[in-house]
Order: sequence, then structure tokens, then C-alpha cells
Amino acid sequence: MKPDFALIAFGAACVAQWAVPLASIYVREDAMQRGEVVRIAVSAPDPFDPLRGRYLQVRPLESEVVLDPELAHLASGEKVWVQLQKGPDELHHLGRVTKQKPVSGDYLLVTLRLPQGRGSASAERTPKPSIDWPVDRFFVNEKSAPEADKWLREKTLGGRTIVAELRVLTGTAVLTDIAVDGRSFRDVLKQPAQ
Repeated sequence: MKPDFALIAFGAACVAQWAVPLASIYVREDAMQRGEVVRIAVSAPDPFDPLRGRYLQVRPLESEVVLDPELAHLASGEKVWVQLQKGPDELHHLGRVTKQKPVSGDYLLVTLRLPQGRGSASAERTPKPSIDWPVDRFFVNEKSAPEADKWLREKTLGGRTIVAELRVLTGTAVLTDIAVDGRSFRDVLKQPAQ
């Protein structure tokens, strides 16, 4: 009996169709369970997406990086590793950028963005290289979204710092919470409306 190659190819395609998303879910869940807690300063405007629901668009306040001279050959859009360093403010900040995966510490795999037309403006106004953070959305339950909007508006008046809590493991980051004045956004959402 000859094997039916079309049936084998179909079976392999079915397995691959499920394997890719399941592997992605596993990596994120592993980072949430075993990852180191990293806190960064962010802004969090509150948009609405009709297909995906309510979420806070999390924008890290720090995205500019300094490239060592040996990395001058890199192009915009390349993947690089950036180390995260805890500062005296208890928040993590962007550190050294490398092409090789660091052997220890907290680090992320990110996309490098180089400014257009480098070298044409004065040194003071020349945009610096930056990164695209791997996290940008914190989804909110539709029922608790109005209360979340109200709380966030009240808490962010007066320039208070919004802090995003990430779990970082082997370059993967998962956004787990947002806090203002040390108060967790998730805890606020769990409280019954008064």
C-alpha cells in the first residue's frame, strides 16, 4: 500500500496550524509564571477597537537608546537585544543594546528604529535611535471599562507617573498590570462599583 502524500501533507499542515499559536501561548504563559517583574514608566490613553474591545494603549515613556560604535552598521527594523537596568526610582530603564542575546539580567528582544536622514541636522536636534517595545496594549473587561476610564482620568491628573508591570523571561515581555501611586489597576477593577 502506497502512502498518500496529499493526505500526509494535509495532516502536517493541520498540525502546524495549531502548533504555531500554541507555542506562542506557551511562551507568554511561561513568561507570566516564571518571568522577572520589571516596572517602566508609561502613558496610557484609552482607545476603543470595535473588533478587539476596550484597552489601554500603553506607551513607554522611554524608547531612545544609545548605540555603541560597533553597531553603527545596523539598519532600521533589525532585531536587537536591549538590557533593562533598575534605577534609583525603582523603575527599569533601557540600557546597553547588543546584537547577541545577553547571558544574564533582564533583557528584551526589540525592533530598532533609526531616524530618517541621520547626520543632516545639528547634534542637539538630531533624533536618536529608538526601539519598538514588544508590549503596547492592556485589555480591559467591557463591563468594568467605564469605571476604569474614570479611575485612570482621576489618577493621572497632575502629571502622576503611570507604571506598567511586565514579566520578562528570556527576552519575552508580557504586560501584567498598570499602577498609579502604587495602586494596582487590576485591584481597582476587582472592587465592586460604589
